[in-house]
Amino acid sequence: MIQLNLSSGETLPLLSSPGRKFRGQRIPGSSLYKAERTGYTIFIHQFTHPLYAITLRHFSFLEQNRVIITERNDWLRLEVVLSGSLSILPKDGTKTALLTGQYQLTSLPLFASDYDPGQSVLYFTVHFSPELLAGIGSDQSFAPAAPRPVPHDLLNMVYDILKCPFREGIRNFYYANRVRELLFSHLASIPMVLPGELNAQQVAAMYEADRIMAGNLDGRITIPELARMLGTNFVTLKRNYEKVFGIGIFPRMMQRKMEHIQLLLEKTNKPLKEIGDLAGYQTLPGFINAFRKRFKVTPKEWRKERRGF
Repeated sequence: MIQLNLSSGETLPLLSSPGRKFRGQRIPGSSLYKAERTGYTIFIHQFTHPLYAITLRHFSFLEQNRVIITERNDWLRLEVVLSGSLSILPKDGTKTALLTGQYQLTSLPLFASDYDPGQSVLYFTVHFSPELLAGIGSDQSFAPAAPRPVPHDLLNMVYDILKCPFREGIRNFYYANRVRELLFSHLASIPMVLPGELNAQQVAAMYEADRIMAGNLDGRITIPELARMLGTNFVTLKRNYEKVFGIGIFPRMMQRKMEHIQLLLEKTNKPLKEIGDLAGYQTLPGFINAFRKRFKVTPKEWRKERRGF
């Protein structure tokens, strides 16, 4: 577990909190730690394994503060900012910032992070143990990498972890594979070229839209509502999203929803009614008709085919 201190030296105590009562994005199967006082709220979701650790960290401050973050080890870690901006000030070095939609590889064990009034940041991390890196068998060196745009496939893997439907046992195996795939995606990725006519803030807003959409596959957030949440309009959101991700926002929303439905059908025994509810369909016939329209078979038939019945 990380240690948090204000620049004044005051410790921000992280206390265990009941995860079942938490509402919002989380890592399924993780432990939840919380620090909350007047002026700040911090949530840390942590899934720990001897060879790796996965965390989802949410910092929110009402007043200007500098937080000193001490990591629990000097393992190589991947950090992906999902919302907000993470400022990074090493003990000896130059201050940098990770914006929404950017990531880095680092082994920095200690750094300061500045927060303006009303600022919050949500970021995802994976710590890779030396044993895990040695066991991968790649001739590539796993060196720290400076902030850069996160590849779309790597970002989708992060979202897959955050909505993992599996129970303990198979879930642990799933995470172990995903952790290695994240490293492969980093090594194999081609540097992204973002649209030059959009500034950094506009690009970050599209990644924020993508995060909100990925976390709300039940369809209860419409595209116009999403535009209002981001302080823009429907037309601008649609145009800029397609420039950044190369696909329209509505087709991407439907693609994500159907991919998650297919995962639940193939890999879980959840009843069709429950899967339809999770996907935001008000009735079972409505869910079946939407699935059949897209894939030319019913969900029940698709499940049987994928399981080899």
